[in-house]
Amino acid sequence: MKITTYLQQSSNLFAANQLLRFLVIVLCACLVATSYLTYRAVRLQRVILIPPHMTGTVEFVQGRPSDDYLREIGQRVVSLATTYSPHTARRQFNELLVYYAPETYPEASARWYSLAGRIEESQVSSVFYPEKFSVTEDLIEVFGDLKQFTGTTRLENTTRTYRITYQVRDGRFSLLSFKEKDNPAEEQP
Repeated sequence: MKITTYLQQSSNLFAANQLLRFLVIVLCACLVATSYLTYRAVRLQRVILIPPHMTGTVEFVQGRPSDDYLREIGQRVVSLATTYSPHTARRQFNELLVYYAPETYPEASARWYSLAGRIEESQVSSVFYPEKFSVTEDLIEVFGDLKQFTGTTRLENTTRTYRITYQVRDGRFSLLSFKEKDNPAEEQP
């Protein structure tokens, strides 16, 4: 930068220094403004997803999924866990295990594979008809009718409530536990 307004070279350097200082201050102000706007845009952004097996849109606002998404994923998990036949149980439980969080996977896989073996041995079929979903911050409760058969003989026709404990990590649904709720005071796996 060469400013030749003054006759003395030191005065010209002082003027150039003031101009450069002003430009640095303007650039810093622009940097602060764009940083704030970027932070605000990232914080308020909405991501719309359509995962496989989903029929509607899924929204995450500030990292929290919509209740519709949780209801639909809860319905998918309950369907995989409770509606099966001897021929489909192992495949469905494999699909269900994909939803489990890494820290709960080993226990869950042992439990579901053991159940698949018992289903294949005893030739039990099960159908669950969900009626009511209740969604909270980290829990989905599903109430409905359960019918179990062996061959053509009905084993059970009852209502059940299932509790799905979950968490959302980096926008991904992770299943922590799937339990049957017998009564409000007591839970069983």
